[in-house]
Amino acid sequence: MNKSTSIYLDFLRVIAAFGVLLVHANFPWFSNHLFFSDRGLGNKFVMVFFVLSGYLIAFTVKEKNKGSQKYLVDRLSRLYSVILPALLLTFIFDSVGTHFNPEFYLDKMKSDHQAFRYLMNIANLSQIWGFCTYPSTNGPFWSLSYEFWYYMIFWAWVYLEGRKRILGLIIIFCIIGVKILLLFPVWIFGAVAYYMSKRKTFIAKFSVFLFFATLILIFILTFIWDFSFFSDKFIYGEQPLYFSSCFIFDWIYGALIAFNIFCFSYMPVLIKMPTIIEKSVKYLSSITFSLYLYHIPMLVLIAALVSYNKNSYFQIVLILFGLIFVVSLLSGITEKRRGYFKALIEKVFLLLSRRKKINKFNG
Repeated sequence: MNKSTSIYLDFLRVIAAFGVLLVHANFPWFSNHLFFSDRGLGNKFVMVFFVLSGYLIAFTVKEKNKGSQKYLVDRLSRLYSVILPALLLTFIFDSVGTHFNPEFYLDKMKSDHQAFRYLMNIANLSQIWGFCTYPSTNGPFWSLSYEFWYYMIFWAWVYLEGRKRILGLIIIFCIIGVKILLLFPVWIFGAVAYYMSKRKTFIAKFSVFLFFATLILIFILTFIWDFSFFSDKFIYGEQPLYFSSCFIFDWIYGALIAFNIFCFSYMPVLIKMPTIIEKSVKYLSSITFSLYLYHIPMLVLIAALVSYNKNSYFQIVLILFGLIFVVSLLSGITEKRRGYFKALIEKVFLLLSRRKKINKFNG
């Protein structure tokens, strides 16, 4: 992957993560709709994450393939180095908030079966079949259950062979159900965009035109056209498909994002970015995962306990900058621990392989 494409992917990740933050900061309980009208923006930004994930996982497997076990260790350590701290922070923030202002939380979180909700999200089972549950106030967790199983589907396809591959995929499909599978094409579009970018194609001659053409279409679909035209039978976030309700729009939107990245990969470097901008994009990209999973409990806690003017742009922006600063500090602490998670997961795999060998020997 060339440097400019890497920077562009980081830029898209930053836009998506900070876009989700602004969508949630736009809720009336936090800022009285100061930013923009919600045309399903949160869902659209998550689709960007799915495409980026598919693209980067395909790149990693193709260029840095270290085998089946290494793939699982890398993916699990990446997820749980942020998932577990996010769950802990959610529990702490929501416990403090409900202690001092319980009325404010009545419509922000389900009061029942919280232990079950946390366990389902730890196991990435929160969105399988008819389930749709997230820990306390932390709604963005829904997409992690999708992401985890896309990793597993890709693992089964790449690293298993013959009947094992078919059996592995069938088992995964039976576990996750329809909802998660409905958005899998969005993730796959990202992977396809990477594989296609390695081939010579006539599109390279028109890459600049196609890049800006798709960029305009993406802008229109993001900020002007909502997805109600594509989802007249299902309501986003509600039964039976919950966050997959707008799957037709998501396929179109995801395909456009993927094609846009594909076109960018063929573009000549038109403008060289100043080093400070490159470093800023790189740094902000490094905290996006933490920002995505930490911000909602923090926003709710602030709104519950802090007195401020919800109609003041200055105060809201100041609070958001403070939140981003805190997230950057937390990210520096939690994501630096990824090596510990990786070592722990490797030990688990080692123990399992030893037990398998012992059982085989005894048999």
